Amino acid sequence: MKYRHRNEPGLLPLLVEVLEGTANLSGAACAGRPELFDEAGADEDVQTVRYRHRAAVRICARCTALDRCRAWAETQKELRGMVVAGRAPRLRGAQPHSERKNQR
Repeated sequence: MKYRHRNEPGLLPLLVEVLEGTANLSGAACAGRPELFDEAGADEDVQTVRYRHRAAVRICARCTALDRCRAWAETQKELRGMVVAGRAPRLRGAQPHSERKNQR
């Protein structure tokens, strides 16, 4: 039996294909801190999520990649529930007292 050699494209072309269209967010302040930006965990209470999302928004406010991140975020469809480009999602549940006070 004779085997034909399959000509695979290799690692570099595969990486190029995977990363094509990905935003250049080098230097982003969020790198290494996903736990602050992630959506709510299954057993996580709303107050805890709000606390970490506020911290994430403060990190975004000082980020040198914020404009690039916002441009990238506008092209994405599935970013609900997490902090992206300095924007926190609306969470269901009781509002903190300070947020209720500001709405009056």
